[in-house]
Amino acid sequence: MTTEKIRLWGIVQGVGFRPYVAKIADRLSMKGEVLNIGGLVDITVTDTEERIGDFIATLLAEKPGPSEIVHIKRQKLPHQEFSAFTIIKSDEGDDEAAMIPADLAICPDCLRELYKEDNPRYQHPFISCQLCGPRYTIIDRIPYDRDNTSMIDFPMCDFCEQEYTDLHDRRHHAQTISCHECGPVLIWVDTADAGKSITEGGDRASDAAILDHAAEILKRGGVIAFKSVGGYNLVADPFSEEAVAKLREIKNRETKPFAVMFRSLDEIKRYCSVDDVEEKLLQSSARPIILLEHRLDEMEETGGRSFEDLKRSRFIGSFLPSFAAQYMLLDRVSPLIFTSANPSDMPMVKDEKEMMGFCERAGKVDGIIANRRRINVRVDDSVVRVIDGQPQMIRRSKGYAPVPLYVSAGNDDGGAAEQSKFSILACGGQLKNSFALTKGPFTYVSQFFGDMDTVENQQIYKENIRRMGDLFRIRPQAVVCDMHPLYQPTIFAEQYAEENGLPLLKVQHHHAHVASVMAENNLEGKVIGVSFDGTGYGTDGAIWGGEFLLCENGGFERMAHLKYVDMIGGDSSMKDARRSALSYMAAYENGYLDDTCAKSSGSADESREIPVDISDIIAFGAAQLTGCPDSLLIMKALDKGVNAIRSSSMGRLFDGVSALLGIKDYNDYEGQCAIMLEDAAAFAQKHPGADRASDLALSFHERIIDMIVSECETIGSETGARQVALTGGTFQNKILMEGVVGKLRAKGFDVFYNISVSPNDGGIALGQAFIGLHRLHDSVDNQGVFGYTI
Repeated sequence: MTTEKIRLWGIVQGVGFRPYVAKIADRLSMKGEVLNIGGLVDITVTDTEERIGDFIATLLAEKPGPSEIVHIKRQKLPHQEFSAFTIIKSDEGDDEAAMIPADLAICPDCLRELYKEDNPRYQHPFISCQLCGPRYTIIDRIPYDRDNTSMIDFPMCDFCEQEYTDLHDRRHHAQTISCHECGPVLIWVDTADAGKSITEGGDRASDAAILDHAAEILKRGGVIAFKSVGGYNLVADPFSEEAVAKLREIKNRETKPFAVMFRSLDEIKRYCSVDDVEEKLLQSSARPIILLEHRLDEMEETGGRSFEDLKRSRFIGSFLPSFAAQYMLLDRVSPLIFTSANPSDMPMVKDEKEMMGFCERAGKVDGIIANRRRINVRVDDSVVRVIDGQPQMIRRSKGYAPVPLYVSAGNDDGGAAEQSKFSILACGGQLKNSFALTKGPFTYVSQFFGDMDTVENQQIYKENIRRMGDLFRIRPQAVVCDMHPLYQPTIFAEQYAEENGLPLLKVQHHHAHVASVMAENNLEGKVIGVSFDGTGYGTDGAIWGGEFLLCENGGFERMAHLKYVDMIGGDSSMKDARRSALSYMAAYENGYLDDTCAKSSGSADESREIPVDISDIIAFGAAQLTGCPDSLLIMKALDKGVNAIRSSSMGRLFDGVSALLGIKDYNDYEGQCAIMLEDAAAFAQKHPGADRASDLALSFHERIIDMIVSECETIGSETGARQVALTGGTFQNKILMEGVVGKLRAKGFDVFYNISVSPNDGGIALGQAFIGLHRLHDSVDNQGVFGYTI
């Protein structure tokens, strides 16, 4: 007989793991104990080595669905005697890397109970168990126990406590357990009288009355607010022109499409095409919004339904409910727009006081469905799409954050030596911001915060850096940020590093994009990084965005880039696509196509400049653009070099082509012109020859694809590199992405791209962390100071 301590790292808290261990131990007649230590699980057992080995093998083979074990450490201890197997009180633990699960959607068992009339939790809006319910959004501190979450406000009734303490019940140690008697309740707030009229639920009849009333408002074209897991949503009928117009006015969101929640998978399939991978994602515990191609052109608008708003894109952001109260509302009216309760570019509302203030200012929200379960972290819904047959993150948030990513950063042991000694804060980018904190081989990527242009977003960003550091006991010893001097995260990083006496590393934007792919895919050796987006501060002071980089470990060399164009207005051209188009027209008049693939002029690097021939597109649309009132002024400014900056941005080229083809000439929201250009190309794929502008849009995509493949072949022959990383916001274009992937594979390249983080700027923090870890590993003194900075 021997005594062993078995320590487990991974998603082992908030998923019923200790009760699961106790059940397996009971089944196998093992004696010992299990406890949470910080964010880990420690098991101590006394038995034969063979039986302990069988016990561990069983734990791994039958682990609960949401759990994940990333590392196991076995340690012999002095002999101990145990009379039984027990779950003991959690310990705050030591400084080991901890993990807690993301919020988990309602599980199939709880969903069945929700509709089973003889079940005590029949129609309970907050039903949950060991395997489902809120986690990250309600936790105050680790370990994940009820007393450390918002559920401390709801003492268990005798019925719930009996299940909570019953080893063989599936709600044994389910920290979010509740019922009609003891759990949170639905609350209806009438906004017409400034919230003075409040109706509380708490039983089936009163909950039903609240939901019936809300459904009637929605059916009449109203808008309500609804408290979900990570914050408040605004809810409206997607087929009501009146409701959608009201919602757009409330959010100050003129044209950007809304996500739509459907009651069932079958309902989604009536409106959208869904493949097997998308079906699994829709039903996963994360419940992300999935970008699905709609089938509305095949359907009739009957019964007063209007598809006009849903047809703004060829995709509908579609998702299923994630908790019981949402299902209960959609039982009454479905589908429904569920969008974050906030004006565009502002933080999502999470508290009742915030929500009442929002309604008073907006003036058009017809009521609020609230509850008193505190949301400690505001987390919006994640957005995912399927590319190349695989899920790819577009917005990493609810259901995924704060689960860390394993990043070895060149260390075979994944956590030894220098890497385990240092923690890094990676501050991310200005747009679609997420930050990251590292601890050993794990990188904790935060939820999505949006753009850092507002004081409110900046404040929440700073609060969450502090909160995540406290939650996972991470004290950064170095800071990494973007090179752009005016980015708010860069300004914050400089202040944070100075105030805390920490070394600061500034990383080039597109290098960080490529590094994020390398981190996710554990790439070693030479990697050809193709990083295309709208803007990024270059090492030569120009605006980069059409980059071919050769990356290895924490360094890079710029091999080639889209040929520089003098872009009028610099970053202001991100909105006005006409400026991009006129800038390209001026460049063509000044010999843009001359000296094909020449070295960069006026630049310290030796990279090649690659022009893209769009002379046929300019011929198609030039007359229309030059007829605009301010076009002559813009062309004169370009000629004189007034308010112009050199740009190699692929994003601006896509915008310019969209404007030249008369598809869209102004970005009402980020990326709109490029999205509509892709939609036009998709139309041409299905209807070749039907529309000249669409045919040219498709032709443009094809020439960009061929240019990428050709340049990768050139770099590969020069350097021997056969790994290619595709990244940056431009690669959210499905036609471009899948076209490049297919052709590169046909040429024998190994192609990689972002999966767990977004290819847009939401993934930059992971790349920054990866580069920082490599720099620490390669060049660091005993105080943890970077050997060099850019």
